[in-house]
Amino acid sequence: MGLKIKWTAVVMTAVMMLSQISAVQAEEAKPKERNLALGLNYTWSQAPEAAHPDTNRKLTDGKYGALDMSDPAWVGHVQKKTREVVFDLGERKSISKVKAHFLQDWPTNSILVPLSVSMYASDDSQNWGALSHKATQLLWGDGPPRQETFEWDGSRDGIQSDKTVTGMVYTRYVKVTFPMHTRAWSLIDEVEIWGTDGKVAGAVTVPPDQVGFLKPGEATAGINHLGLLYNGHYKDNLGDWTKERIIPNISYVNQAGQPVDRLFDGVLFLGLTSPAGRGYDGKANLEDWQWYLNKTFAATGDMQQLNEATKEVGAKLGQPDYKEKVVLMIPDPGEYLNDFGVVNGESLSFNASTVGEAKAFANREKAIQWWLDQVKQKWEAARYSNLELVGMYWLEEQISTSAKGPDLLRSTSAKVHNNGLKFFWIPHFLAYKSFMWKDVGIDAVNFQPNYFFEEMGYDRLEDAANTAKRYGMSNELEFDDRMLTDSVFRDRYIDYLNSGVETGLMQEGFKAYYQGNNAVYNTAVSADPTNRVMYDWLYQFVKGTYVKNTAVAPEAEVQLNGKTIQNKALVPDTEPVQFAWKSNDGSGLTKVTATFDGKPYTAGTVMNLAGKLGKHELIVTVITAGKSRKTSYVIEASTSAAAMKQLADRFAAENQITNAKAARALIKDLEMMTHLEGSNPTKFIDFLKVFNARLDRVKEEHMITDTAYNVLKEGVYYLIGNLAENKKAEASSVEGDKPGYAAEKAVDGSPVTRWASEYRDNTWFQVDLGAPTDIDTVRIDWEYARAKTFQLLVSNDKQNWTSVTQENGGMITATDGKQTVHFNPVQARYVKFQGIQRATDYGYSFYEFGVYSLSGAKKLASFDE
Repeated sequence: MGLKIKWTAVVMTAVMMLSQISAVQAEEAKPKERNLALGLNYTWSQAPEAAHPDTNRKLTDGKYGALDMSDPAWVGHVQKKTREVVFDLGERKSISKVKAHFLQDWPTNSILVPLSVSMYASDDSQNWGALSHKATQLLWGDGPPRQETFEWDGSRDGIQSDKTVTGMVYTRYVKVTFPMHTRAWSLIDEVEIWGTDGKVAGAVTVPPDQVGFLKPGEATAGINHLGLLYNGHYKDNLGDWTKERIIPNISYVNQAGQPVDRLFDGVLFLGLTSPAGRGYDGKANLEDWQWYLNKTFAATGDMQQLNEATKEVGAKLGQPDYKEKVVLMIPDPGEYLNDFGVVNGESLSFNASTVGEAKAFANREKAIQWWLDQVKQKWEAARYSNLELVGMYWLEEQISTSAKGPDLLRSTSAKVHNNGLKFFWIPHFLAYKSFMWKDVGIDAVNFQPNYFFEEMGYDRLEDAANTAKRYGMSNELEFDDRMLTDSVFRDRYIDYLNSGVETGLMQEGFKAYYQGNNAVYNTAVSADPTNRVMYDWLYQFVKGTYVKNTAVAPEAEVQLNGKTIQNKALVPDTEPVQFAWKSNDGSGLTKVTATFDGKPYTAGTVMNLAGKLGKHELIVTVITAGKSRKTSYVIEASTSAAAMKQLADRFAAENQITNAKAARALIKDLEMMTHLEGSNPTKFIDFLKVFNARLDRVKEEHMITDTAYNVLKEGVYYLIGNLAENKKAEASSVEGDKPGYAAEKAVDGSPVTRWASEYRDNTWFQVDLGAPTDIDTVRIDWEYARAKTFQLLVSNDKQNWTSVTQENGGMITATDGKQTVHFNPVQARYVKFQGIQRATDYGYSFYEFGVYSLSGAKKLASFDE
């Protein structure tokens, strides 16, 4: 017995030793992974910005950026298209992880981590298979600098096309992509590709993705063109759809208003707000949901109007049995509503902090099920003769940042599919996790470019198309009624159509059409041929026959006071001005509009420029069948001592200078200036300063009206000259890095251009006067986005700054409009505006920043002398 136990122990010991030896040998046989990207070259789709350049392979040099944007390790990108960076491993290798490191510093330095980062593998650098799409977990928000690492881990994530396939990937090329924000910077420092040379057992080849637009078909319930009709609560009853308004949406009507062909073969009814003002984006309650259903399915409501419109169109087109396909929204229940209402005898709360996460989620499911049941009941009861309900639409335009957001969509998609319907979605350009639409059960997606709504480059449309193709979506076309009255939006509408041809959207993709409330109808019935043609283009686009429109309108012949206008013409401010123009390209579609200093101008209107000295801008826009042409004409309202004397004489005669002796003294100063002007500039300035001091004294003693004082004071500023005009200016930030808001715009002498900062308090603007100069006045012409408090600082070396005023610690309270700050004379080369606190949610913005030297007037004689 004892011998047997002993022998067994010896055998077990030997087995254990052999096992350990085998494990060690296996460990030694397994290749050790390393960062394959270290020291590797790579290529960018678009070069980084000069402010944060990529020199000496910063992404693969092994140096990681600190929490400071000034660390040279960071490589910076802003605006334009999605960035792609491609790494060539030299030959196929086995990789297990890809990591990309980004910085966030918002709002202080306008840096956000990308909304998502995608990683791809390829054997030929042409056909790419997605390893993963990763959404930011850091999310966007205010706070101190932070970093986020986006990582694909093959053993954890699998590959995008088949997440059950886990482990290493065998590939030669690796690509990392990230989309760009419209204003924020993206700063990246290091990309790591972990793996080993050769092919490791089990390493798989990633199949290339099938890239392209979602095509009309089964997933879209057969809809090719989905028109959006907003039927919530809107002012002027624009949410109430009548048969007459619907007909030009579902059919192409001729100029007599008669249907001659089909247009949108699908209609999406959706609403944003209830009469109570609560939005269907998570704020509306059961009462609001019920209101929308009752309105939509009323006996003469929106759905019945659509049915009647379809019936009438069908009859006129010889297709009486035709049925329009319908998609209806599902309101977003949100996650914070405490008292939604009573559904099936149960009071529902969606707020997890009140009822717990599980209960809140279950309640949201119950609300959605109630909605679907109500839609089904009302649809079946109505028995519409010419409509077919084919789908439901998820109203929220992104997948919730909540952890339960994807689960709610999966639950909802299952319910929609159980009713035999398709599930539709239209996410915005910066929608969170939009790439996972298939994972949550959505059938058809139209990705929004959002190009129509803000100033951005034309390449946004291409970028949106590429994003849609990459994720297997299609695109939405966006426009609204502004394109009927504003050439900027008209041109953007044309851009959508042109881009649709270039990207293949018109020919291949399933399309949705956002039109605001009434753009399609209003273009269809417009008597203005330049507006009606936009409806014709829409029809051509729907039919696939639209031809890319690049025609540019001719210039108009513009006159100033009866003579051909000359750019930068000088006009005495005592002389009223009026403009006229003509243009005729023979097409019959020409229309000319104009703005003067940013406001609409009607030809022949007389403009009085007294007291409005300096540059003014007339922009004439010619619209024809193609894109518009804008021509800018700058004129300068000027004055002189003689012209100011004429004004002073008039003000005295009108008793706007109420003291006769004061009037004589002012006029006498101007007479002296008239004699000196042009012949003795030094003495002219001396007398101008005397006149300015006397004018201020007359004002202080209440001897002049505000109107007369302001007009004469503007003359003083004009004649003394803005020391900052056309000088070098810079700022710590520019809104969206847009050239139109650059610092120099505040010193160009134009009253309509402006500098605008990013949306943060600690922002500065400064101007270089070129040499140390005596100054005593700063004038700021604020835009709406003004400061609440600020400082004015001066320096001669751009390093050591001094406040121009010591009151309130140098703090100055901003006022609307033109604000003038006087201070004791100081000599300085640099003048800085330092923002302390904003007055609005926007940044700081001013049209002009003027610096003046007005002091040094000789002692004034009394009015009697």
